[in-house]
Amino acid sequence: MKMFKIVGSHLCPNTLYAVIKCKDAGVSFAFCDLSASLDGLKEFLAIHEHDQIYEEFRELSGQEGYVSGGKIGLPCFVFDDGYKTLDLREALKRAAGQ
Repeated sequence: MKMFKIVGSHLCPNTLYAVIKCKDAGVSFAFCDLSASLDGLKEFLAIHEHDQIYEEFRELSGQEGYVSGGKIGLPCFVFDDGYKTLDLREALKRAAGQ
């Protein structure tokens, strides 16, 4: 089983759902809570500012209604080999070695 980190927020319902699903699946993971520490926020911003998986979010950020739409791309799943995804199902499959 591959280890990964969930970068998210304890204030985000999607993050909480992902944490529960990962625990239910018996997946080993670390949790980086961007709402609980500046280090967590810095890690999220570094990924959000530079990684390709956030390209769509960066393009939308200047458009009217973006903030009220509520999408910021949480949670993000970061694997030890550097692979990143925003898809829970993909993260669970990858963690299981599929």
